[in-house]
Amino acid sequence: MPQTIQMTNEQLRELIDAVRATAVSAAGNAAAGTIEATKSKGNFSACTTRFGGAREHDQVEEFITSIVTYKEVEDISDESALKGLPLLLYGIASTWWQGVRKEAKTWNDAIALIRENFSPAKPAYQVYMEFFEKKQEDNVAIDTFVVQKRALLAQLPENRHDEETELDFLYGLLNIKYRKQIPRQDIKTFRSLLEQGRIIEHNNQEDEAAATGPLRGAKGTKRCTYCNFRGHTFEQCRKRKQSADIAE
Repeated sequence: MPQTIQMTNEQLRELIDAVRATAVSAAGNAAAGTIEATKSKGNFSACTTRFGGAREHDQVEEFITSIVTYKEVEDISDESALKGLPLLLYGIASTWWQGVRKEAKTWNDAIALIRENFSPAKPAYQVYMEFFEKKQEDNVAIDTFVVQKRALLAQLPENRHDEETELDFLYGLLNIKYRKQIPRQDIKTFRSLLEQGRIIEHNNQEDEAAATGPLRGAKGTKRCTYCNFRGHTFEQCRKRKQSADIAE
């Protein structure tokens, strides 16, 4: 006859709790392993950003910002990102990488090499020359002009000038129609300059529209006074809103 094991209610509860704790622990370990495995598979295979080797500061910075952001969002390790970088290069950039890849021991090394080769830092005097080279033309929107000039100043060493000084630089390059209506002492920030500049542009465009009558297309659609395209108004213009967001 097999021997019967007798347990008290308290012993039975302890046994059930022990089994339950073991099961929960095992499930947790399995889930952690799954998460870790998922992370380890992060790579650039689904990234659509590509770089062909253009030696343009804006394009290089846009590419770097895009892939660094993608890497962070997808939680790609430095090692995997470095291995996957060739997937994002084509043309002369791909050929260049084959020659320098041994110099990139880390992900940060790779980013530094891309900047060094395709967008080397300009000397300060060259940045200033480009900045003061052109004044704002009559047909250039203030958003576009400010964005372009601030992008140049961003190439100077960090904290080279405060915002007040940068405004001094830019104010003298503004078209006279803005300087007539916006005294320099009334401008404390770039945001303030843009807000007042947009009001001037909008009022000027309304004056022109009132003088010439509504411009209508073949189907009677109004033309936007900001981008000159038909089908929407100044207030609805997405191009104007995008320019405003970038400038701010």
